[in-house]
Parts: sequence; structure tokens; C-alpha cells
Amino acid sequence: MDAERHLADRMRAASEAQLRLQQGFERFDEVRGEVESVLGHGDGLPAKAVRAQLQEAGELWNWFHESTALYERMRSLWSDLDSGGDLEAVAAASEYFSEHCDHCASHVAELDGAINSFRELRSKLVELREKVAPIRERAHTSLAAARNELEHTVSLQGKFALTARLNAVSDRMSDLDAGNVEPDPNRKVTDWYRDMETEIAEIRDAVTRSAP
Repeated sequence: MDAERHLADRMRAASEAQLRLQQGFERFDEVRGEVESVLGHGDGLPAKAVRAQLQEAGELWNWFHESTALYERMRSLWSDLDSGGDLEAVAAASEYFSEHCDHCASHVAELDGAINSFRELRSKLVELREKVAPIRERAHTSLAAARNELEHTVSLQGKFALTARLNAVSDRMSDLDAGNVEPDPNRKVTDWYRDMETEIAEIRDAVTRSAP
């Protein structure tokens, strides 16, 4: 009877721990969705790199589903206790539910850390989008002007080479807008847009110098 009462106590504690873990994962998934919501708008945020972080953190779900499935099986197995049960089996079940409580507590703490990190990440992304917006707009305006100048300059020395160079800049800018560039600890997104803005200006200067 004492062993079964201990098991019943462990099962109640495990049920509470499982509920806290479930709630933690719900918060985690909500915040992860908030980060995802600011990506993919073509505004230069590093979507590819951030989504890789989200995917890596999302692997916690694999543990959660496996752990929950085992917990549900064990709980179903021991939900109806009969006095006089096998003491070794009861002791083993008590140990499982005790360990499950510990694992849940550990992962709740891990989730709390991930949630805080995601919230900080989202704030940084929103801040970055505000910083990038005017520089990105200038670069796109300059790109459109350069295309127009090249198209309307009939006789231009080196026109094909300048057009190819401008197309390459345009392709890089499209990748940058989509957030598909690899992160570089020494270069910021704003730096990349400024680099392209400078290169476009060089092309426009070349058009002006070479025009008849």
C-alpha cells in the first residue's frame, strides 16, 4: 500500500509537470511563430539564417512528442492501481514518473531560455528592418535609375559589360532582399546594401563618362 501510495503521488506530480511542459511548448511555439511572421517580406532581413535557428530549436518538439507518447502509455498502464500489485513493477513505475518530473522541469527551463532568446531576436529583427529600409530604398532607386540610363543611351562604349555588371548587382540585391545570403560576422545587412549602392553609382558614373 505504501508503494502504491507513493506511485500515486508520483503520478500526480508527473501530471502537473507534464501540464507545465505542455504550456511551455505552447508559449515556445507562439513566440517562434512571432519570429517567423517578420520574415519573408523581401525587406532584407536574414530569413535563411533565422529560419535555420528556428528549425534547430524546433527539434525540441521531437523530444516532446516522444516523451509525451511514452508518458501517456505509462499513465494509461498505471491509471487503475490494484492493491497487491508487483512491488518491483510499482517501484519501477514510481522511478519513471519521478524521472519524468525531473525531465519536464529541465525542459521547461530550456524552453524559457529559448522563448526569451526568440523574443530578443524578434526585437532585433524589427529594429534591423527599420535600419535597412532607407538604405535599401536608395539602392533600389539607384538600380532603377541605372537601368533606365543604360537602356536610353544608344551609343555607349562598354554598354554590354556595364549591363552585365548591373544585372549581377540586381541578382545579388534580389538574394539580399529575400534574406538568402549567408551571414558574415564582419558585414551587416546595411553594409551589403551600401556596397551595392556604391557599385551602382560606379556604373552610373561609367555611363555618364562613356556617353557621347
